[in-house]
Amino acid sequence: MTLIKRMEASIRFLDKTLEYFAIFTITVSVLLAFAGVILRYQFGISYEILAEISTYAIVYGVFIYMGPLIKQNEHIKMTILQDLLKEKSKKYIDLFISLILFFSFLFLLYAGIGWISSLLEMKSKTLSGGMLLFIPALSIVIGMVFGLLYSTLEMCRTIFLIRSDKSGGEE
Repeated sequence: MTLIKRMEASIRFLDKTLEYFAIFTITVSVLLAFAGVILRYQFGISYEILAEISTYAIVYGVFIYMGPLIKQNEHIKMTILQDLLKEKSKKYIDLFISLILFFSFLFLLYAGIGWISSLLEMKSKTLSGGMLLFIPALSIVIGMVFGLLYSTLEMCRTIFLIRSDKSGGEE
């Protein structure tokens, strides 16, 4: 088994866990939104916290599943240039994109930690007043950690592919 295949196999469990978590958060969001609509229009009761949790559940799901999308090469990128390049050049472009993603996630992680610490110091709450604001902001930090992990894995995978092309064999 090549090093790349072992690396991909070892991360498969995390991929599935994050996928199930993203599905769970979207399901929670839909159910809470539905419950909010029923409560509001059938019983005249409105809880702002339900709408907030519904919204933030989607945010968590999106940020959590960002890492596996990087691995699947589904992140935002322009493919026009890649369609014109040879296979060897595409690997270097992928490495460059992974580097850009890595440093972007690193910067956003640093900024997110600073933001969360300031929210905790101020004890800021969401609009409903029922939740501390750092809880939804924490989704950014968690997403950036997974983004860093997956962009690092993609850089390693691409480097191993480039090295195996140069050596003419598998590592």
